[in-house]
Amino acid sequence: MKLRRILPLVIGFVLVPAALMLTVGILILVYGTLPRDYVFGWLIVALVTTTIAGSAATLAVIFREARLAKLQTDFVNKVSHDLRTPLTSIRMFVETLQLGRIPDEARQREALEIISEETARLSGLINRLLDWARMESGRRSYQLTREPVGPIVDSALQAFEALLLQHPATVERHVAPDLPPVMADRKALSEAILDLLQNAHKYTGPEKRITVRAVASGPTVQISVSDNGPGIPEREHKRIFKKFYRARDPLSRTIEGTGLGLAMVKHIANGHGGKVSVASQVGHGATFTISLPALGAVAEAPQGARAARPA
Repeated sequence: MKLRRILPLVIGFVLVPAALMLTVGILILVYGTLPRDYVFGWLIVALVTTTIAGSAATLAVIFREARLAKLQTDFVNKVSHDLRTPLTSIRMFVETLQLGRIPDEARQREALEIISEETARLSGLINRLLDWARMESGRRSYQLTREPVGPIVDSALQAFEALLLQHPATVERHVAPDLPPVMADRKALSEAILDLLQNAHKYTGPEKRITVRAVASGPTVQISVSDNGPGIPEREHKRIFKKFYRARDPLSRTIEGTGLGLAMVKHIANGHGGKVSVASQVGHGATFTISLPALGAVAEAPQGARAARPA
């Protein structure tokens, strides 16, 4: 069990009673002539306060664990559904081809293309879950090298084009010239930007407008992805980066997703010594920004990262 889960219990059952009993002991030593009723009253106060603090801490832990258990259950159900859907399609088309029910060669090629797409979709989901498992266990490290930002953004946009072929959107790219390079794991940072692009595409309406920007801001380079979606309430801004969490908007429940995307983006940004943030108002879209130290502002490799040796 992680420290943050048992901390309320430690405070409620250890620190608070210890502090109160220490206070009572000091009173007894300093004021040895105090009436016994007075000291007994202090002991009653200590006992009642300890009980209340301990009960509150216990309820807080129980509530947190119950909420996490529900999020995990929802996550398992969603992942099971996402795995079952492509598997069902693959099995159906394979059985149809085996039984010879598609004699036309053009239709056979179409069925094989669908099988290939569903296989790639299944593989992508499995790889995503494996990546998250490595992040959670602390086994994913980042090979940091000196990288220009523009090609990393372009790599993410190129990977994003496959989704645009099926569901078009207007995408604008604004990368400031002469940006300072950053210490980055090119593949991981490109994945984080792609996650933000897919997230923006997923939560916007039929007329999708997405803008990617990269600018220098003081000692950092900021890479942002903006959309024209419904926006995110301010109360959700911190929660959306937690694992398994999805916004409470009922419409989001009909959209595919595991609730890991933004949590993975946060992990990658932190692994690069940076951070990810969101700026959004309901009805005015959302802008997610990854801020990374510009080269020269990094004194050492971030925790969990490993700088590659120059060739």
